[in-house]
Amino acid sequence: MRQIFKLQTLCWALYAIALFLIYHLLVKPAFLDGSWIALAVFIPVLALAYFIPRPAERRQVVTFTLGFLLLDRALTRLETDSLLAMLFGAAVAILVVAALAAWYGKLAGNAVLALVLVAVLANFTFNRDNLAVLNHFYVKWESERLYHGEWVDYFPITLYDVDGDGKQEIVTYGNKDELPEEEESKKPETEAERKALADKLLPLKEEPVYLYVFTWKDGHMVRVPNDRISADTMAKLQEQMPADFPGFPYYTAMDGRLVPNVQRQSYAEGMLQVGTAPYRALQLDLQNIDRLLAAKQGRMDERTGFGPQSNFRDLLITSGQISGTYDGKPFSAPTTATKLLGTMRLPDGREGLLAQGEQLSVYAVQPDGSLAEAYTLTTKQVSLANSEFIPADIDHDNTDELLVAGTPSYILEPKADGGWQILWASAEGDESFRFSNFAMVGHDTEPEIIAKAKSWVSSNPLRYVSGFRYTPDGLEQLWRVYLPLLNIQVGDVDGDKENEIIATSYDTHRLLVLKQHDLPVLPMVILLFAGLLGYGIARRFRHA
Repeated sequence: MRQIFKLQTLCWALYAIALFLIYHLLVKPAFLDGSWIALAVFIPVLALAYFIPRPAERRQVVTFTLGFLLLDRALTRLETDSLLAMLFGAAVAILVVAALAAWYGKLAGNAVLALVLVAVLANFTFNRDNLAVLNHFYVKWESERLYHGEWVDYFPITLYDVDGDGKQEIVTYGNKDELPEEEESKKPETEAERKALADKLLPLKEEPVYLYVFTWKDGHMVRVPNDRISADTMAKLQEQMPADFPGFPYYTAMDGRLVPNVQRQSYAEGMLQVGTAPYRALQLDLQNIDRLLAAKQGRMDERTGFGPQSNFRDLLITSGQISGTYDGKPFSAPTTATKLLGTMRLPDGREGLLAQGEQLSVYAVQPDGSLAEAYTLTTKQVSLANSEFIPADIDHDNTDELLVAGTPSYILEPKADGGWQILWASAEGDESFRFSNFAMVGHDTEPEIIAKAKSWVSSNPLRYVSGFRYTPDGLEQLWRVYLPLLNIQVGDVDGDKENEIIATSYDTHRLLVLKQHDLPVLPMVILLFAGLLGYGIARRFRHA
């Protein structure tokens, strides 16, 4: 009898594990990508699954299935700010589901035990973010929240080999270690307590931010203390960081601080004056820009170079001039550009310098050593204000195309006559699709396009990170992870000669490192689902 009890418990536990994998790795991605199409497919499948169990067992199977999925969902949504609140919420959820399973579903104690045990283990023994990426990746490392303050979405990240050991370090900003997280204020009950809380929360204050450098050590990422980084290396890291303006225009980043430019009450009162509100907003922008220019002494942008393969060095934009050296020879030319973007290989074999201002300009050094525009993109051709530009040789012809991440997004090919040919464009009005990177991922031998894109047919604008390959027929999707990620970088951070994806999770400023694997997870789960249905059908007819 004891052996039967153990065998039944194991069977229920295996069924719960199968439910968990099928739901999270097959059903959820199908609905996220397929929307109503997935619904149309799954309705008859669910109807079949309902009638497969014998009538005498149907209530037990259906109750176990729904109870397990509900408990898994409830445990996932627990409040985690307080350990006591989390334990209390988990206990309530477990007791309610277990009682319903035993009372309504007539489930034996071993079945209820398996239901609860698998649900608890599935929620508290591994990183749940793996479920959103497991079809192609796994979460190799995830940081804690690195920033305690008001602004969390706009901190850039970059990769840089700080110590020259061949693997790259992750560089970003944060203040978690230096600024402890404030305890949540209790709900005020008296007028005096409400006033005290308002006086505490209303003023915007200076917030310190620090350069954070993470390196791979002993199987996980650890922070390199700033006092162990030399001043020269720190200056190089600051230059490598993408130009960004956290909290613009309400904050200005200066000398390791976020300094508020406004206060909540006065700014809100001013913006409520409808007639002057646009001018107040414009004035705030102009004051912030003027402050930034003053801090840079009029220098719009400057770079020492764009990597060892580039011949452009010591680049500077100031006073309407762009200057620098190419292959050791100096050049200078008038420009309307305000930002240096990078370099690209042109059809004639020359190296082009990308700069953005009133238009996008691709400069090339002429035979006489002068600098001239070889290609331009104007606002009539593409939206420049909110676009990003990524040079990428997508067709492997030793000439870079230009990935334009905007609305819409384009792949543009430079032609020998100085014009551009559109190789691909996203759907008109699609505000979700956006190019993010072009690099080799995992063990791939060729770089691929990495972009953020919404699901296949859903109108929900939520964007997921996806990998694509360019073909003459368009973009072919290679993989997708169902996490909304920002600031996507690609590089080898663990020293295994394979690139990982490094990004920040939306609205939290947590770093994630995603590692590609070779397991055919989706086909395996489909086979598991088919096998489960097949077993149920065979068992039904065997005992009919």
